[in-house]
Amino acid sequence: MATVIKLKRGTTTPTTSDIVNGEVAIDTSAQKLYINDSGSVKEIGGGSSSNSFTTIAVSGQSNVVADSSTDTLTLSNSGLVAITTNATTDTVTIGTPNSAAIPFLKADGSSSNIELQSSGGTISEVITNLYIPFTTSNGTAVETLVVGTA
Repeated sequence: MATVIKLKRGTTTPTTSDIVNGEVAIDTSAQKLYINDSGSVKEIGGGSSSNSFTTIAVSGQSNVVADSSTDTLTLSNSGLVAITTNATTDTVTIGTPNSAAIPFLKADGSSSNIELQSSGGTISEVITNLYIPFTTSNGTAVETLVVGTA
């Protein structure tokens, strides 16, 4: 005669008040298996998933940390940086765009953008060793903004 073993079961994720340390339970609605591991209920078996990334660190910046297995890492274009994707090859390309706006603060406190465009190359090719003359607010001298490679 066969012995039947029945696990605790319910229709939600069990809590530590539902199962004692080492005890196993099943969430029948989600079809997931859980265990109480020293006061922490953990999903066990093939149904669980892990974070796609844990921490993305950039020197001098705050860390981007995955909060769950469904968290999404978002990369953003900004100024002289262009980000393009190719879903077929699973490729993310970080480069320079064909046009860009550089924020500029005027002497009177107002602001506008310096618009850069390229019809034959990327902005990085255009700004290499680019000299932009500026006149000071009193009109007596010309200052030069130098944008180039170090």
